Amino acid sequence: MGKHMKRLLIVLGVLVVLFGINQMQQRGRASSSDQVFDLQRDDVFSFDITKGEESISLLYNGASWSIEGNDTLVVKENTMNSFFDNVLKVKRTSLVSRNEAKWEKFNVGDTTGTQLVLMDHNGASLGEIVVGRSNAEWSSSNIRVGDESEVYQTNKNISWQLNTSPTHWGEVPPPPEPDSTAVDSL
Repeated sequence: MGKHMKRLLIVLGVLVVLFGINQMQQRGRASSSDQVFDLQRDDVFSFDITKGEESISLLYNGASWSIEGNDTLVVKENTMNSFFDNVLKVKRTSLVSRNEAKWEKFNVGDTTGTQLVLMDHNGASLGEIVVGRSNAEWSSSNIRVGDESEVYQTNKNISWQLNTSPTHWGEVPPPPEPDSTAVDSL
């Protein structure tokens, strides 16, 4: 084999290795950049949802969820599961706008959007988004993340998950069963 052929094979090998490394780095960036929250359910100990003048706060004490300021309702487990399954896994799909003046048009303004703040066990913010209904696509939402000015469309509609009604999150518990071991006294 000639000298030039050996050099060509070495250069080709180096290029293939560099290409492989570049591809792995790009895949790592792509999978995390479109995810809105980089959190697990166990990281979240409370969250606040605010829409206009209405708001609700849900708190986790390490064993169960409760609605702040409401001691008559028990939080529905299936509603919490649905919330975490959808909201923590939501992804940004396409950029809708970079113009802050268009926030109201895309329902992510301070008066038109629904704000969600997720907090840890110390009450520190883990993430914040403003969610709005997408007028163009019913199966997705528009979102604004934290202090960013960009508005993105999401891969699924999460607007309905951000309800400020206590009865969306909780239900009246059934009355306790009578104690069958009690003896009637005369």
